[in-house]
Amino acid sequence: MNERPTDRRFSRRNLLKLGGQGALLVAAGAMIPSAVLRLGSRFGASGARAARSSPGLLNAASTAPGAAIQMRLAATDGFTKLPGRDPLYVFGFLDVSAQFNDSPEALDVFKGNVQAPAPIIWVGEDDDVTIRLTNIGLVVRPDLDDAHTIHWHGFRNQITIFDGVPEASIAVPPGRNFDYFFRPRDEGTYMYHCHFEDTEHVQMGMVGVIFVRPAQNLGVGPIPPGKYAYNDGDGSTAYDREFTLLVQDIWTTPHDNLEAVQESIWSDYHANYWVINGRAYPDTIKPNKGQPGADPDLDHQPISSRIQVNEGDRVLLRWVNLGYEQHAMQLAAIPMKVVGEDATYLGPLPSGRADVTYTVNTVYIGPGESRDVLLTAPSHSGGAGPDVYLLKNRNLNKLVNGGAPGMGGMATEVWVYPPGTLPSQTVPNETYSV
Repeated sequence: MNERPTDRRFSRRNLLKLGGQGALLVAAGAMIPSAVLRLGSRFGASGARAARSSPGLLNAASTAPGAAIQMRLAATDGFTKLPGRDPLYVFGFLDVSAQFNDSPEALDVFKGNVQAPAPIIWVGEDDDVTIRLTNIGLVVRPDLDDAHTIHWHGFRNQITIFDGVPEASIAVPPGRNFDYFFRPRDEGTYMYHCHFEDTEHVQMGMVGVIFVRPAQNLGVGPIPPGKYAYNDGDGSTAYDREFTLLVQDIWTTPHDNLEAVQESIWSDYHANYWVINGRAYPDTIKPNKGQPGADPDLDHQPISSRIQVNEGDRVLLRWVNLGYEQHAMQLAAIPMKVVGEDATYLGPLPSGRADVTYTVNTVYIGPGESRDVLLTAPSHSGGAGPDVYLLKNRNLNKLVNGGAPGMGGMATEVWVYPPGTLPSQTVPNETYSV
C-alpha cells in the first residue's frame, strides 16, 4: 500500500518565519553584528540621550534636530475595550524605553500589557534614532511564535534592512531584539506598523504614529524658534497645540477567532467598529490614562482624542489612517486648512511651486495616508465651560458601537475655552481638568 506523503505546503506565515528568522539572518549575518556594534558605540555610556516618556501614554523623543535618540518597544498581546461587547483581543507595542539595556527575558513582566495604538513617537529632522524592538511573546496565544517588525511607512530614505518588510529585512522572533536605525531627512507626519503577516497584525492593533519635527523649529534667518509643521520658509505653518488622530476600522471577527484558535477568511472583511486612537466615541473624549477622571477600563488605550484649546489657538491635527477604508472627517463649524499630505508640504516653495494648500470642513484620508491640518480656534461664546464642536466621520454608519445605544464610533470633540484658560501644551494630545 502506498503511503500518502507528508503535506509540505507552506502558509504565508510559515514562509515569512523562514525568511525572517532563518534565511535572512544567515544572508545578513556578516553585516548585522557590525551594524549593531556601531549603534552600540554611538549610544553607549558616552552621553546617549534616552527618550522622555509619559508612562503608558507617549514615547517622546527630541525637540531639537540632530540629537541622538534611543527608544525601546516591546511586542505583546492583551485586551482593549469597545462599547457594547466583551473585551477585544489585540496585539500591540508598548514603551519600555526605561529598560533599554535589559535582556529580553527581563521584559517578561510586560507580557499581556498591550497598548493600542502604539506610543506616539516624535523625532527631529536629522536626529540619529535607534528604536530597539523586543518580541516578548503572547500570553493568550503562547502557541503562536509569530515574528514582528516595525515598518516605517512613508519614510523616503530608509534602507532595506531597517525598513521592517520581512521578505527583505529582519523579522524579530520571540525572545529576541533588533535595533532599527534611521536619520529622518523629511519632516511631516508618518506612521509605523508591523509588516509580518501585515493584514492580520495591522488589524490586530500593531500600529502607531511617528512624526518628524522640522529644522525650522530652531529658527532660520528671520523666522524665530517655535513650533512649525514644516520647513515652510515663512512661518505660515506655526501652531500652538498639536494632536495626533489615528483612525482605524475594526472587524472584530478575526480578533475573536484568534483568541478562540479559529481561522478567519480575510476576503470576508466587514468592519463593525470605527475608532480614533484606539477608542470609540464617547470614550474618545475621556482623559488620557493617569489624568483625573480617566477610565481604568481604558488603561490599554491610553491616548485621548479630546481636543482642548484656548480661543485663538492655532491647532495642528496630524491625521493618520491605518485601516482599510477611506474616511471623511468633518468639523462643520471650523474651517480646516490642509498644509501637508503624506508628509509632503503643500505650500509654496522657493523652487517656484505654487501654493496648493486648501481649506475644507471635511478631510478625506485613505488607507496608509496622512494629513497635516491647521485650524484656528474660534471665539468663545462667553458661557460657562468650553464651547464644544463635534468632529466626526460623515458616514453615519461609522458612528455606531455594535449594538450599543447612542452615537459611537469615529467621532471626538473640540473644546474651546476663553483665552488663557489652558496652560501651554507640553506633549501632543494633552488633556486638562478644567
